[in-house]
Amino acid sequence: MFFKKIQHKRFEYLPRYYDPEKDNDVKKRRRIKFSRSSALRTRRKSNFLFYILLLAVVLYLLIKFDIL
Repeated sequence: MFFKKIQHKRFEYLPRYYDPEKDNDVKKRRRIKFSRSSALRTRRKSNFLFYILLLAVVLYLLIKFDIL
């Protein structure tokens, strides 16, 4: 024959199994990691940096236009 014989595709599939105990452990870890207090701390830090940046811009403009 001049052409190759067409063959079916072969896949290397490794099945994953559900482990309820491991699933519960993962859920508990996620709940502990993403607590509300850590989210509030991050927001406070970003607000603080925003106010410092805003103050720096205002002072720069005041000095540039010789208002102070």
